[in-house]
Amino acid sequence: MDKKPSIGIVVCIVLIANVSVVLGGNSSQIPSEDRTDIGPNLAPNPSFEEGDSMPTGWTYSPDTNGIYTWDSNYTYSGEKSVGVLNLTNDGYPPNLMWITTDFIPVNCTLNSYQFSAWFKFVTPATTNYATIHIRQYDINYQPLGWGGAGYGVGDTEWHQISHYTGYDNDTKYVKLEIGQEYNTEYEPDPLIEIRFDDVNFSIWNTAPNAPTITGETNGRVRTLYFYTITSIDPNQDNVTYEIEWGDNTTQTTGSYESGEEIIISHIWGIEGTYSVRVRAIDENHAKSDWATLTVTMPYSYNIPMQRLLERFLERFPNAFPLLQQLLGH
Repeated sequence: MDKKPSIGIVVCIVLIANVSVVLGGNSSQIPSEDRTDIGPNLAPNPSFEEGDSMPTGWTYSPDTNGIYTWDSNYTYSGEKSVGVLNLTNDGYPPNLMWITTDFIPVNCTLNSYQFSAWFKFVTPATTNYATIHIRQYDINYQPLGWGGAGYGVGDTEWHQISHYTGYDNDTKYVKLEIGQEYNTEYEPDPLIEIRFDDVNFSIWNTAPNAPTITGETNGRVRTLYFYTITSIDPNQDNVTYEIEWGDNTTQTTGSYESGEEIIISHIWGIEGTYSVRVRAIDENHAKSDWATLTVTMPYSYNIPMQRLLERFLERFPNAFPLLQQLLGH
């Protein structure tokens, strides 16, 4: 089957076993076993066990052509699964979807999320493919867009499909969709049924904590000063540090373990007050909040009659070397 152009506004990383075709671009396979810190499942009724006439927490898109199944005929685990059947190109959009009924709150400022589901074709796929979507909404529940992944396989085994969301600070809620679409170069096969089970939507990665930075806050220009920086990453990922020294110079460190203290140095060449900023970036590109430290160069001792002493030293430049040092001469 040919590739279908990717759709969506979020970055996605997808995972599946024994894939015959990947629909979507800019993706790479990341085995879920590489992440042992995935958070609690936020998807409602993820194995579709609960409900009366419909699985609790889920409904289906109002497509008159669609046939939506929910029973125990095919299950990956547990007792029930949901399915979609009778896909045609008469509906708009031309897909059949189960969708969560409630908005799921997310914090995309600090976290990224992984959405996955197990699926199987009841009969081998021809032009149809399984798909998952994440619908994004702002704080007022207004839609922002969506992203997802779709796969077609040539067998009737269970496979896992996953979609990884990047950062979008405006996204405050999401809804999850699972269903089927078809390659638009061909007519869809209405006899193809796809089943879904064991849905998971959870935190995949959390940004590092804002770092701490300690060191001299008052000093002399053209003098080397040392600063200690550390940050803890909730996922225990390695972190690098990005430092803005306040004098239009920046620095990026190498990679360090979470919680490891590092020492860096800097020289300010011009007198003034500088706002030093530092943030941590984990190996999955999540960025912490900025930490700040105000540094003043040079330090001014608040000595009574300081100006009078400075004038005295101007007249007698070789007198009282220690006093001249304290006053910055």
